[in-house]
Amino acid sequence: MKKNKKKKKILLIVLCSAAALVIAAVLLFLFGPLGKATVDVYPVQDIASEDMGDEAAESYGMVRAKGFQNINISDTQEITKIYVSEGQSVQKGDAILSYDTTLTDIELERADLDVKKAQLQLQKAQEELDRINSLVPASEKLIKPDNSWLVYNTVETPHLISGEGTKDDPMYILTDKKDSFDSAFFEVLMPEDKTELYVVLLNRKHNALNGKITNSFGLIVTTGETGFSFRPFEAEIPDSIQKYDKPKKPYYKHYGSEHSAAEIVKMRAEAQAEIRSLKLELKSAQLDYDKLKAETESSVVRAKHAGTVQTVRDAKTAYEEGLPVVEISSGGGYYVDVAISEMQMDTIKSGDTVQVEAYDSGISCEGTITKILTTPQENADAWSSGNSNISYYPCTVFIDGEQNLTDGEYISVNFGAAVSADDGSFYLENMYIRRDKNGSYVYARGENGRLERRSVRIGRILYGSYTQIKEGLTKEDFIAFPYGKKVKPGANTNE
Repeated sequence: MKKNKKKKKILLIVLCSAAALVIAAVLLFLFGPLGKATVDVYPVQDIASEDMGDEAAESYGMVRAKGFQNINISDTQEITKIYVSEGQSVQKGDAILSYDTTLTDIELERADLDVKKAQLQLQKAQEELDRINSLVPASEKLIKPDNSWLVYNTVETPHLISGEGTKDDPMYILTDKKDSFDSAFFEVLMPEDKTELYVVLLNRKHNALNGKITNSFGLIVTTGETGFSFRPFEAEIPDSIQKYDKPKKPYYKHYGSEHSAAEIVKMRAEAQAEIRSLKLELKSAQLDYDKLKAETESSVVRAKHAGTVQTVRDAKTAYEEGLPVVEISSGGGYYVDVAISEMQMDTIKSGDTVQVEAYDSGISCEGTITKILTTPQENADAWSSGNSNISYYPCTVFIDGEQNLTDGEYISVNFGAAVSADDGSFYLENMYIRRDKNGSYVYARGENGRLERRSVRIGRILYGSYTQIKEGLTKEDFIAFPYGKKVKPGANTNE
């Protein structure tokens, strides 16, 4: 009777150990899928970008005076004689004034150095932009190692792995959670001259000698006149028993540069802005050089067209006040030839008002677009913060003759006033947008809190990394990411 009780006791011990594993497995089986059914969604507001290439609408050109001529002097020109007076009629080529070129010769050498310095700075900035353009956005690819080498050494259980059964060297026995034991089992293991046996029962993955240990239980088996008795002990498992063949886990391999697509876009924009600024500096330096060179080649200023002398001012007063020394007019104004991008052709038209700013004098005024050609222009002197591979079209701007501009002066034209208001569009990185034969779409959270497929109307794709969203999605929406088997219509969502 006592032996039966002991038998039940050992069976209970082993079965309880196995039962713990079974319960855990059942819980994972029952409740695991419920957790996976919920998909994470993220606010579009946090991942959207507005300033990703909306055209800054800026272009540059030289002033062409038509119908009048304003003659200003620089700080290197000392007028020696003025040949005309107010109200006098002049013909093209008539001498207007003459000046000494001694100071101009000195300034010409300095201007030449400024041009070369600006050229070198622009070259270095362009090389940096080329380097940025060659960068590949950082990415990671999931690598699944080949574990075909791993073969599990499965054995029938129970199986004695090693050990003499002593306290210092317990018997390590591989068992299956379905195994049961009786007194006869331990009688076989018990040495004839021993009354105490130390046993460690092990569960291993796949019931394999090279599988990972999933559970262990130390048991002291004692035999006497009344039969077997059992009590647990805390067993230490040596490395020789603990070791197992571990499959190599999947890992992510890094590709590309150390910069993300967003970082490269930002770096590119900053480099382009620097190049734009350096181009302006070079243009200004070259204009100063050309002007000084022209002054050294001829000390006499002549009329560019027939007209009437409207004003003759004192040379010193005119220079100090920034006014022309002589004004000649036959009626007219200023014209500037610039360019607009193809992305602005639908929003800018003849008759629109634009902002004009003179680069040297700092004069700021308004101009009017008089003509836009439909044939693209190569090497346009224009800039935008958007796609650098777009075409530009010639555009002519008229400026009223009352403005004190100088023929040949370099100015910028900003079309901001002519561009239509914000259309509410924004940009998302391409990875958030899916495409199939029916068009572009995302998975967004619907009013019921569940995922729904949402078609979107897209616009420009910038730098191969960002796509403009025009319709179908707002910054108040939430979208799912990353995509996987869980992402499908009707799935529960979690912010």
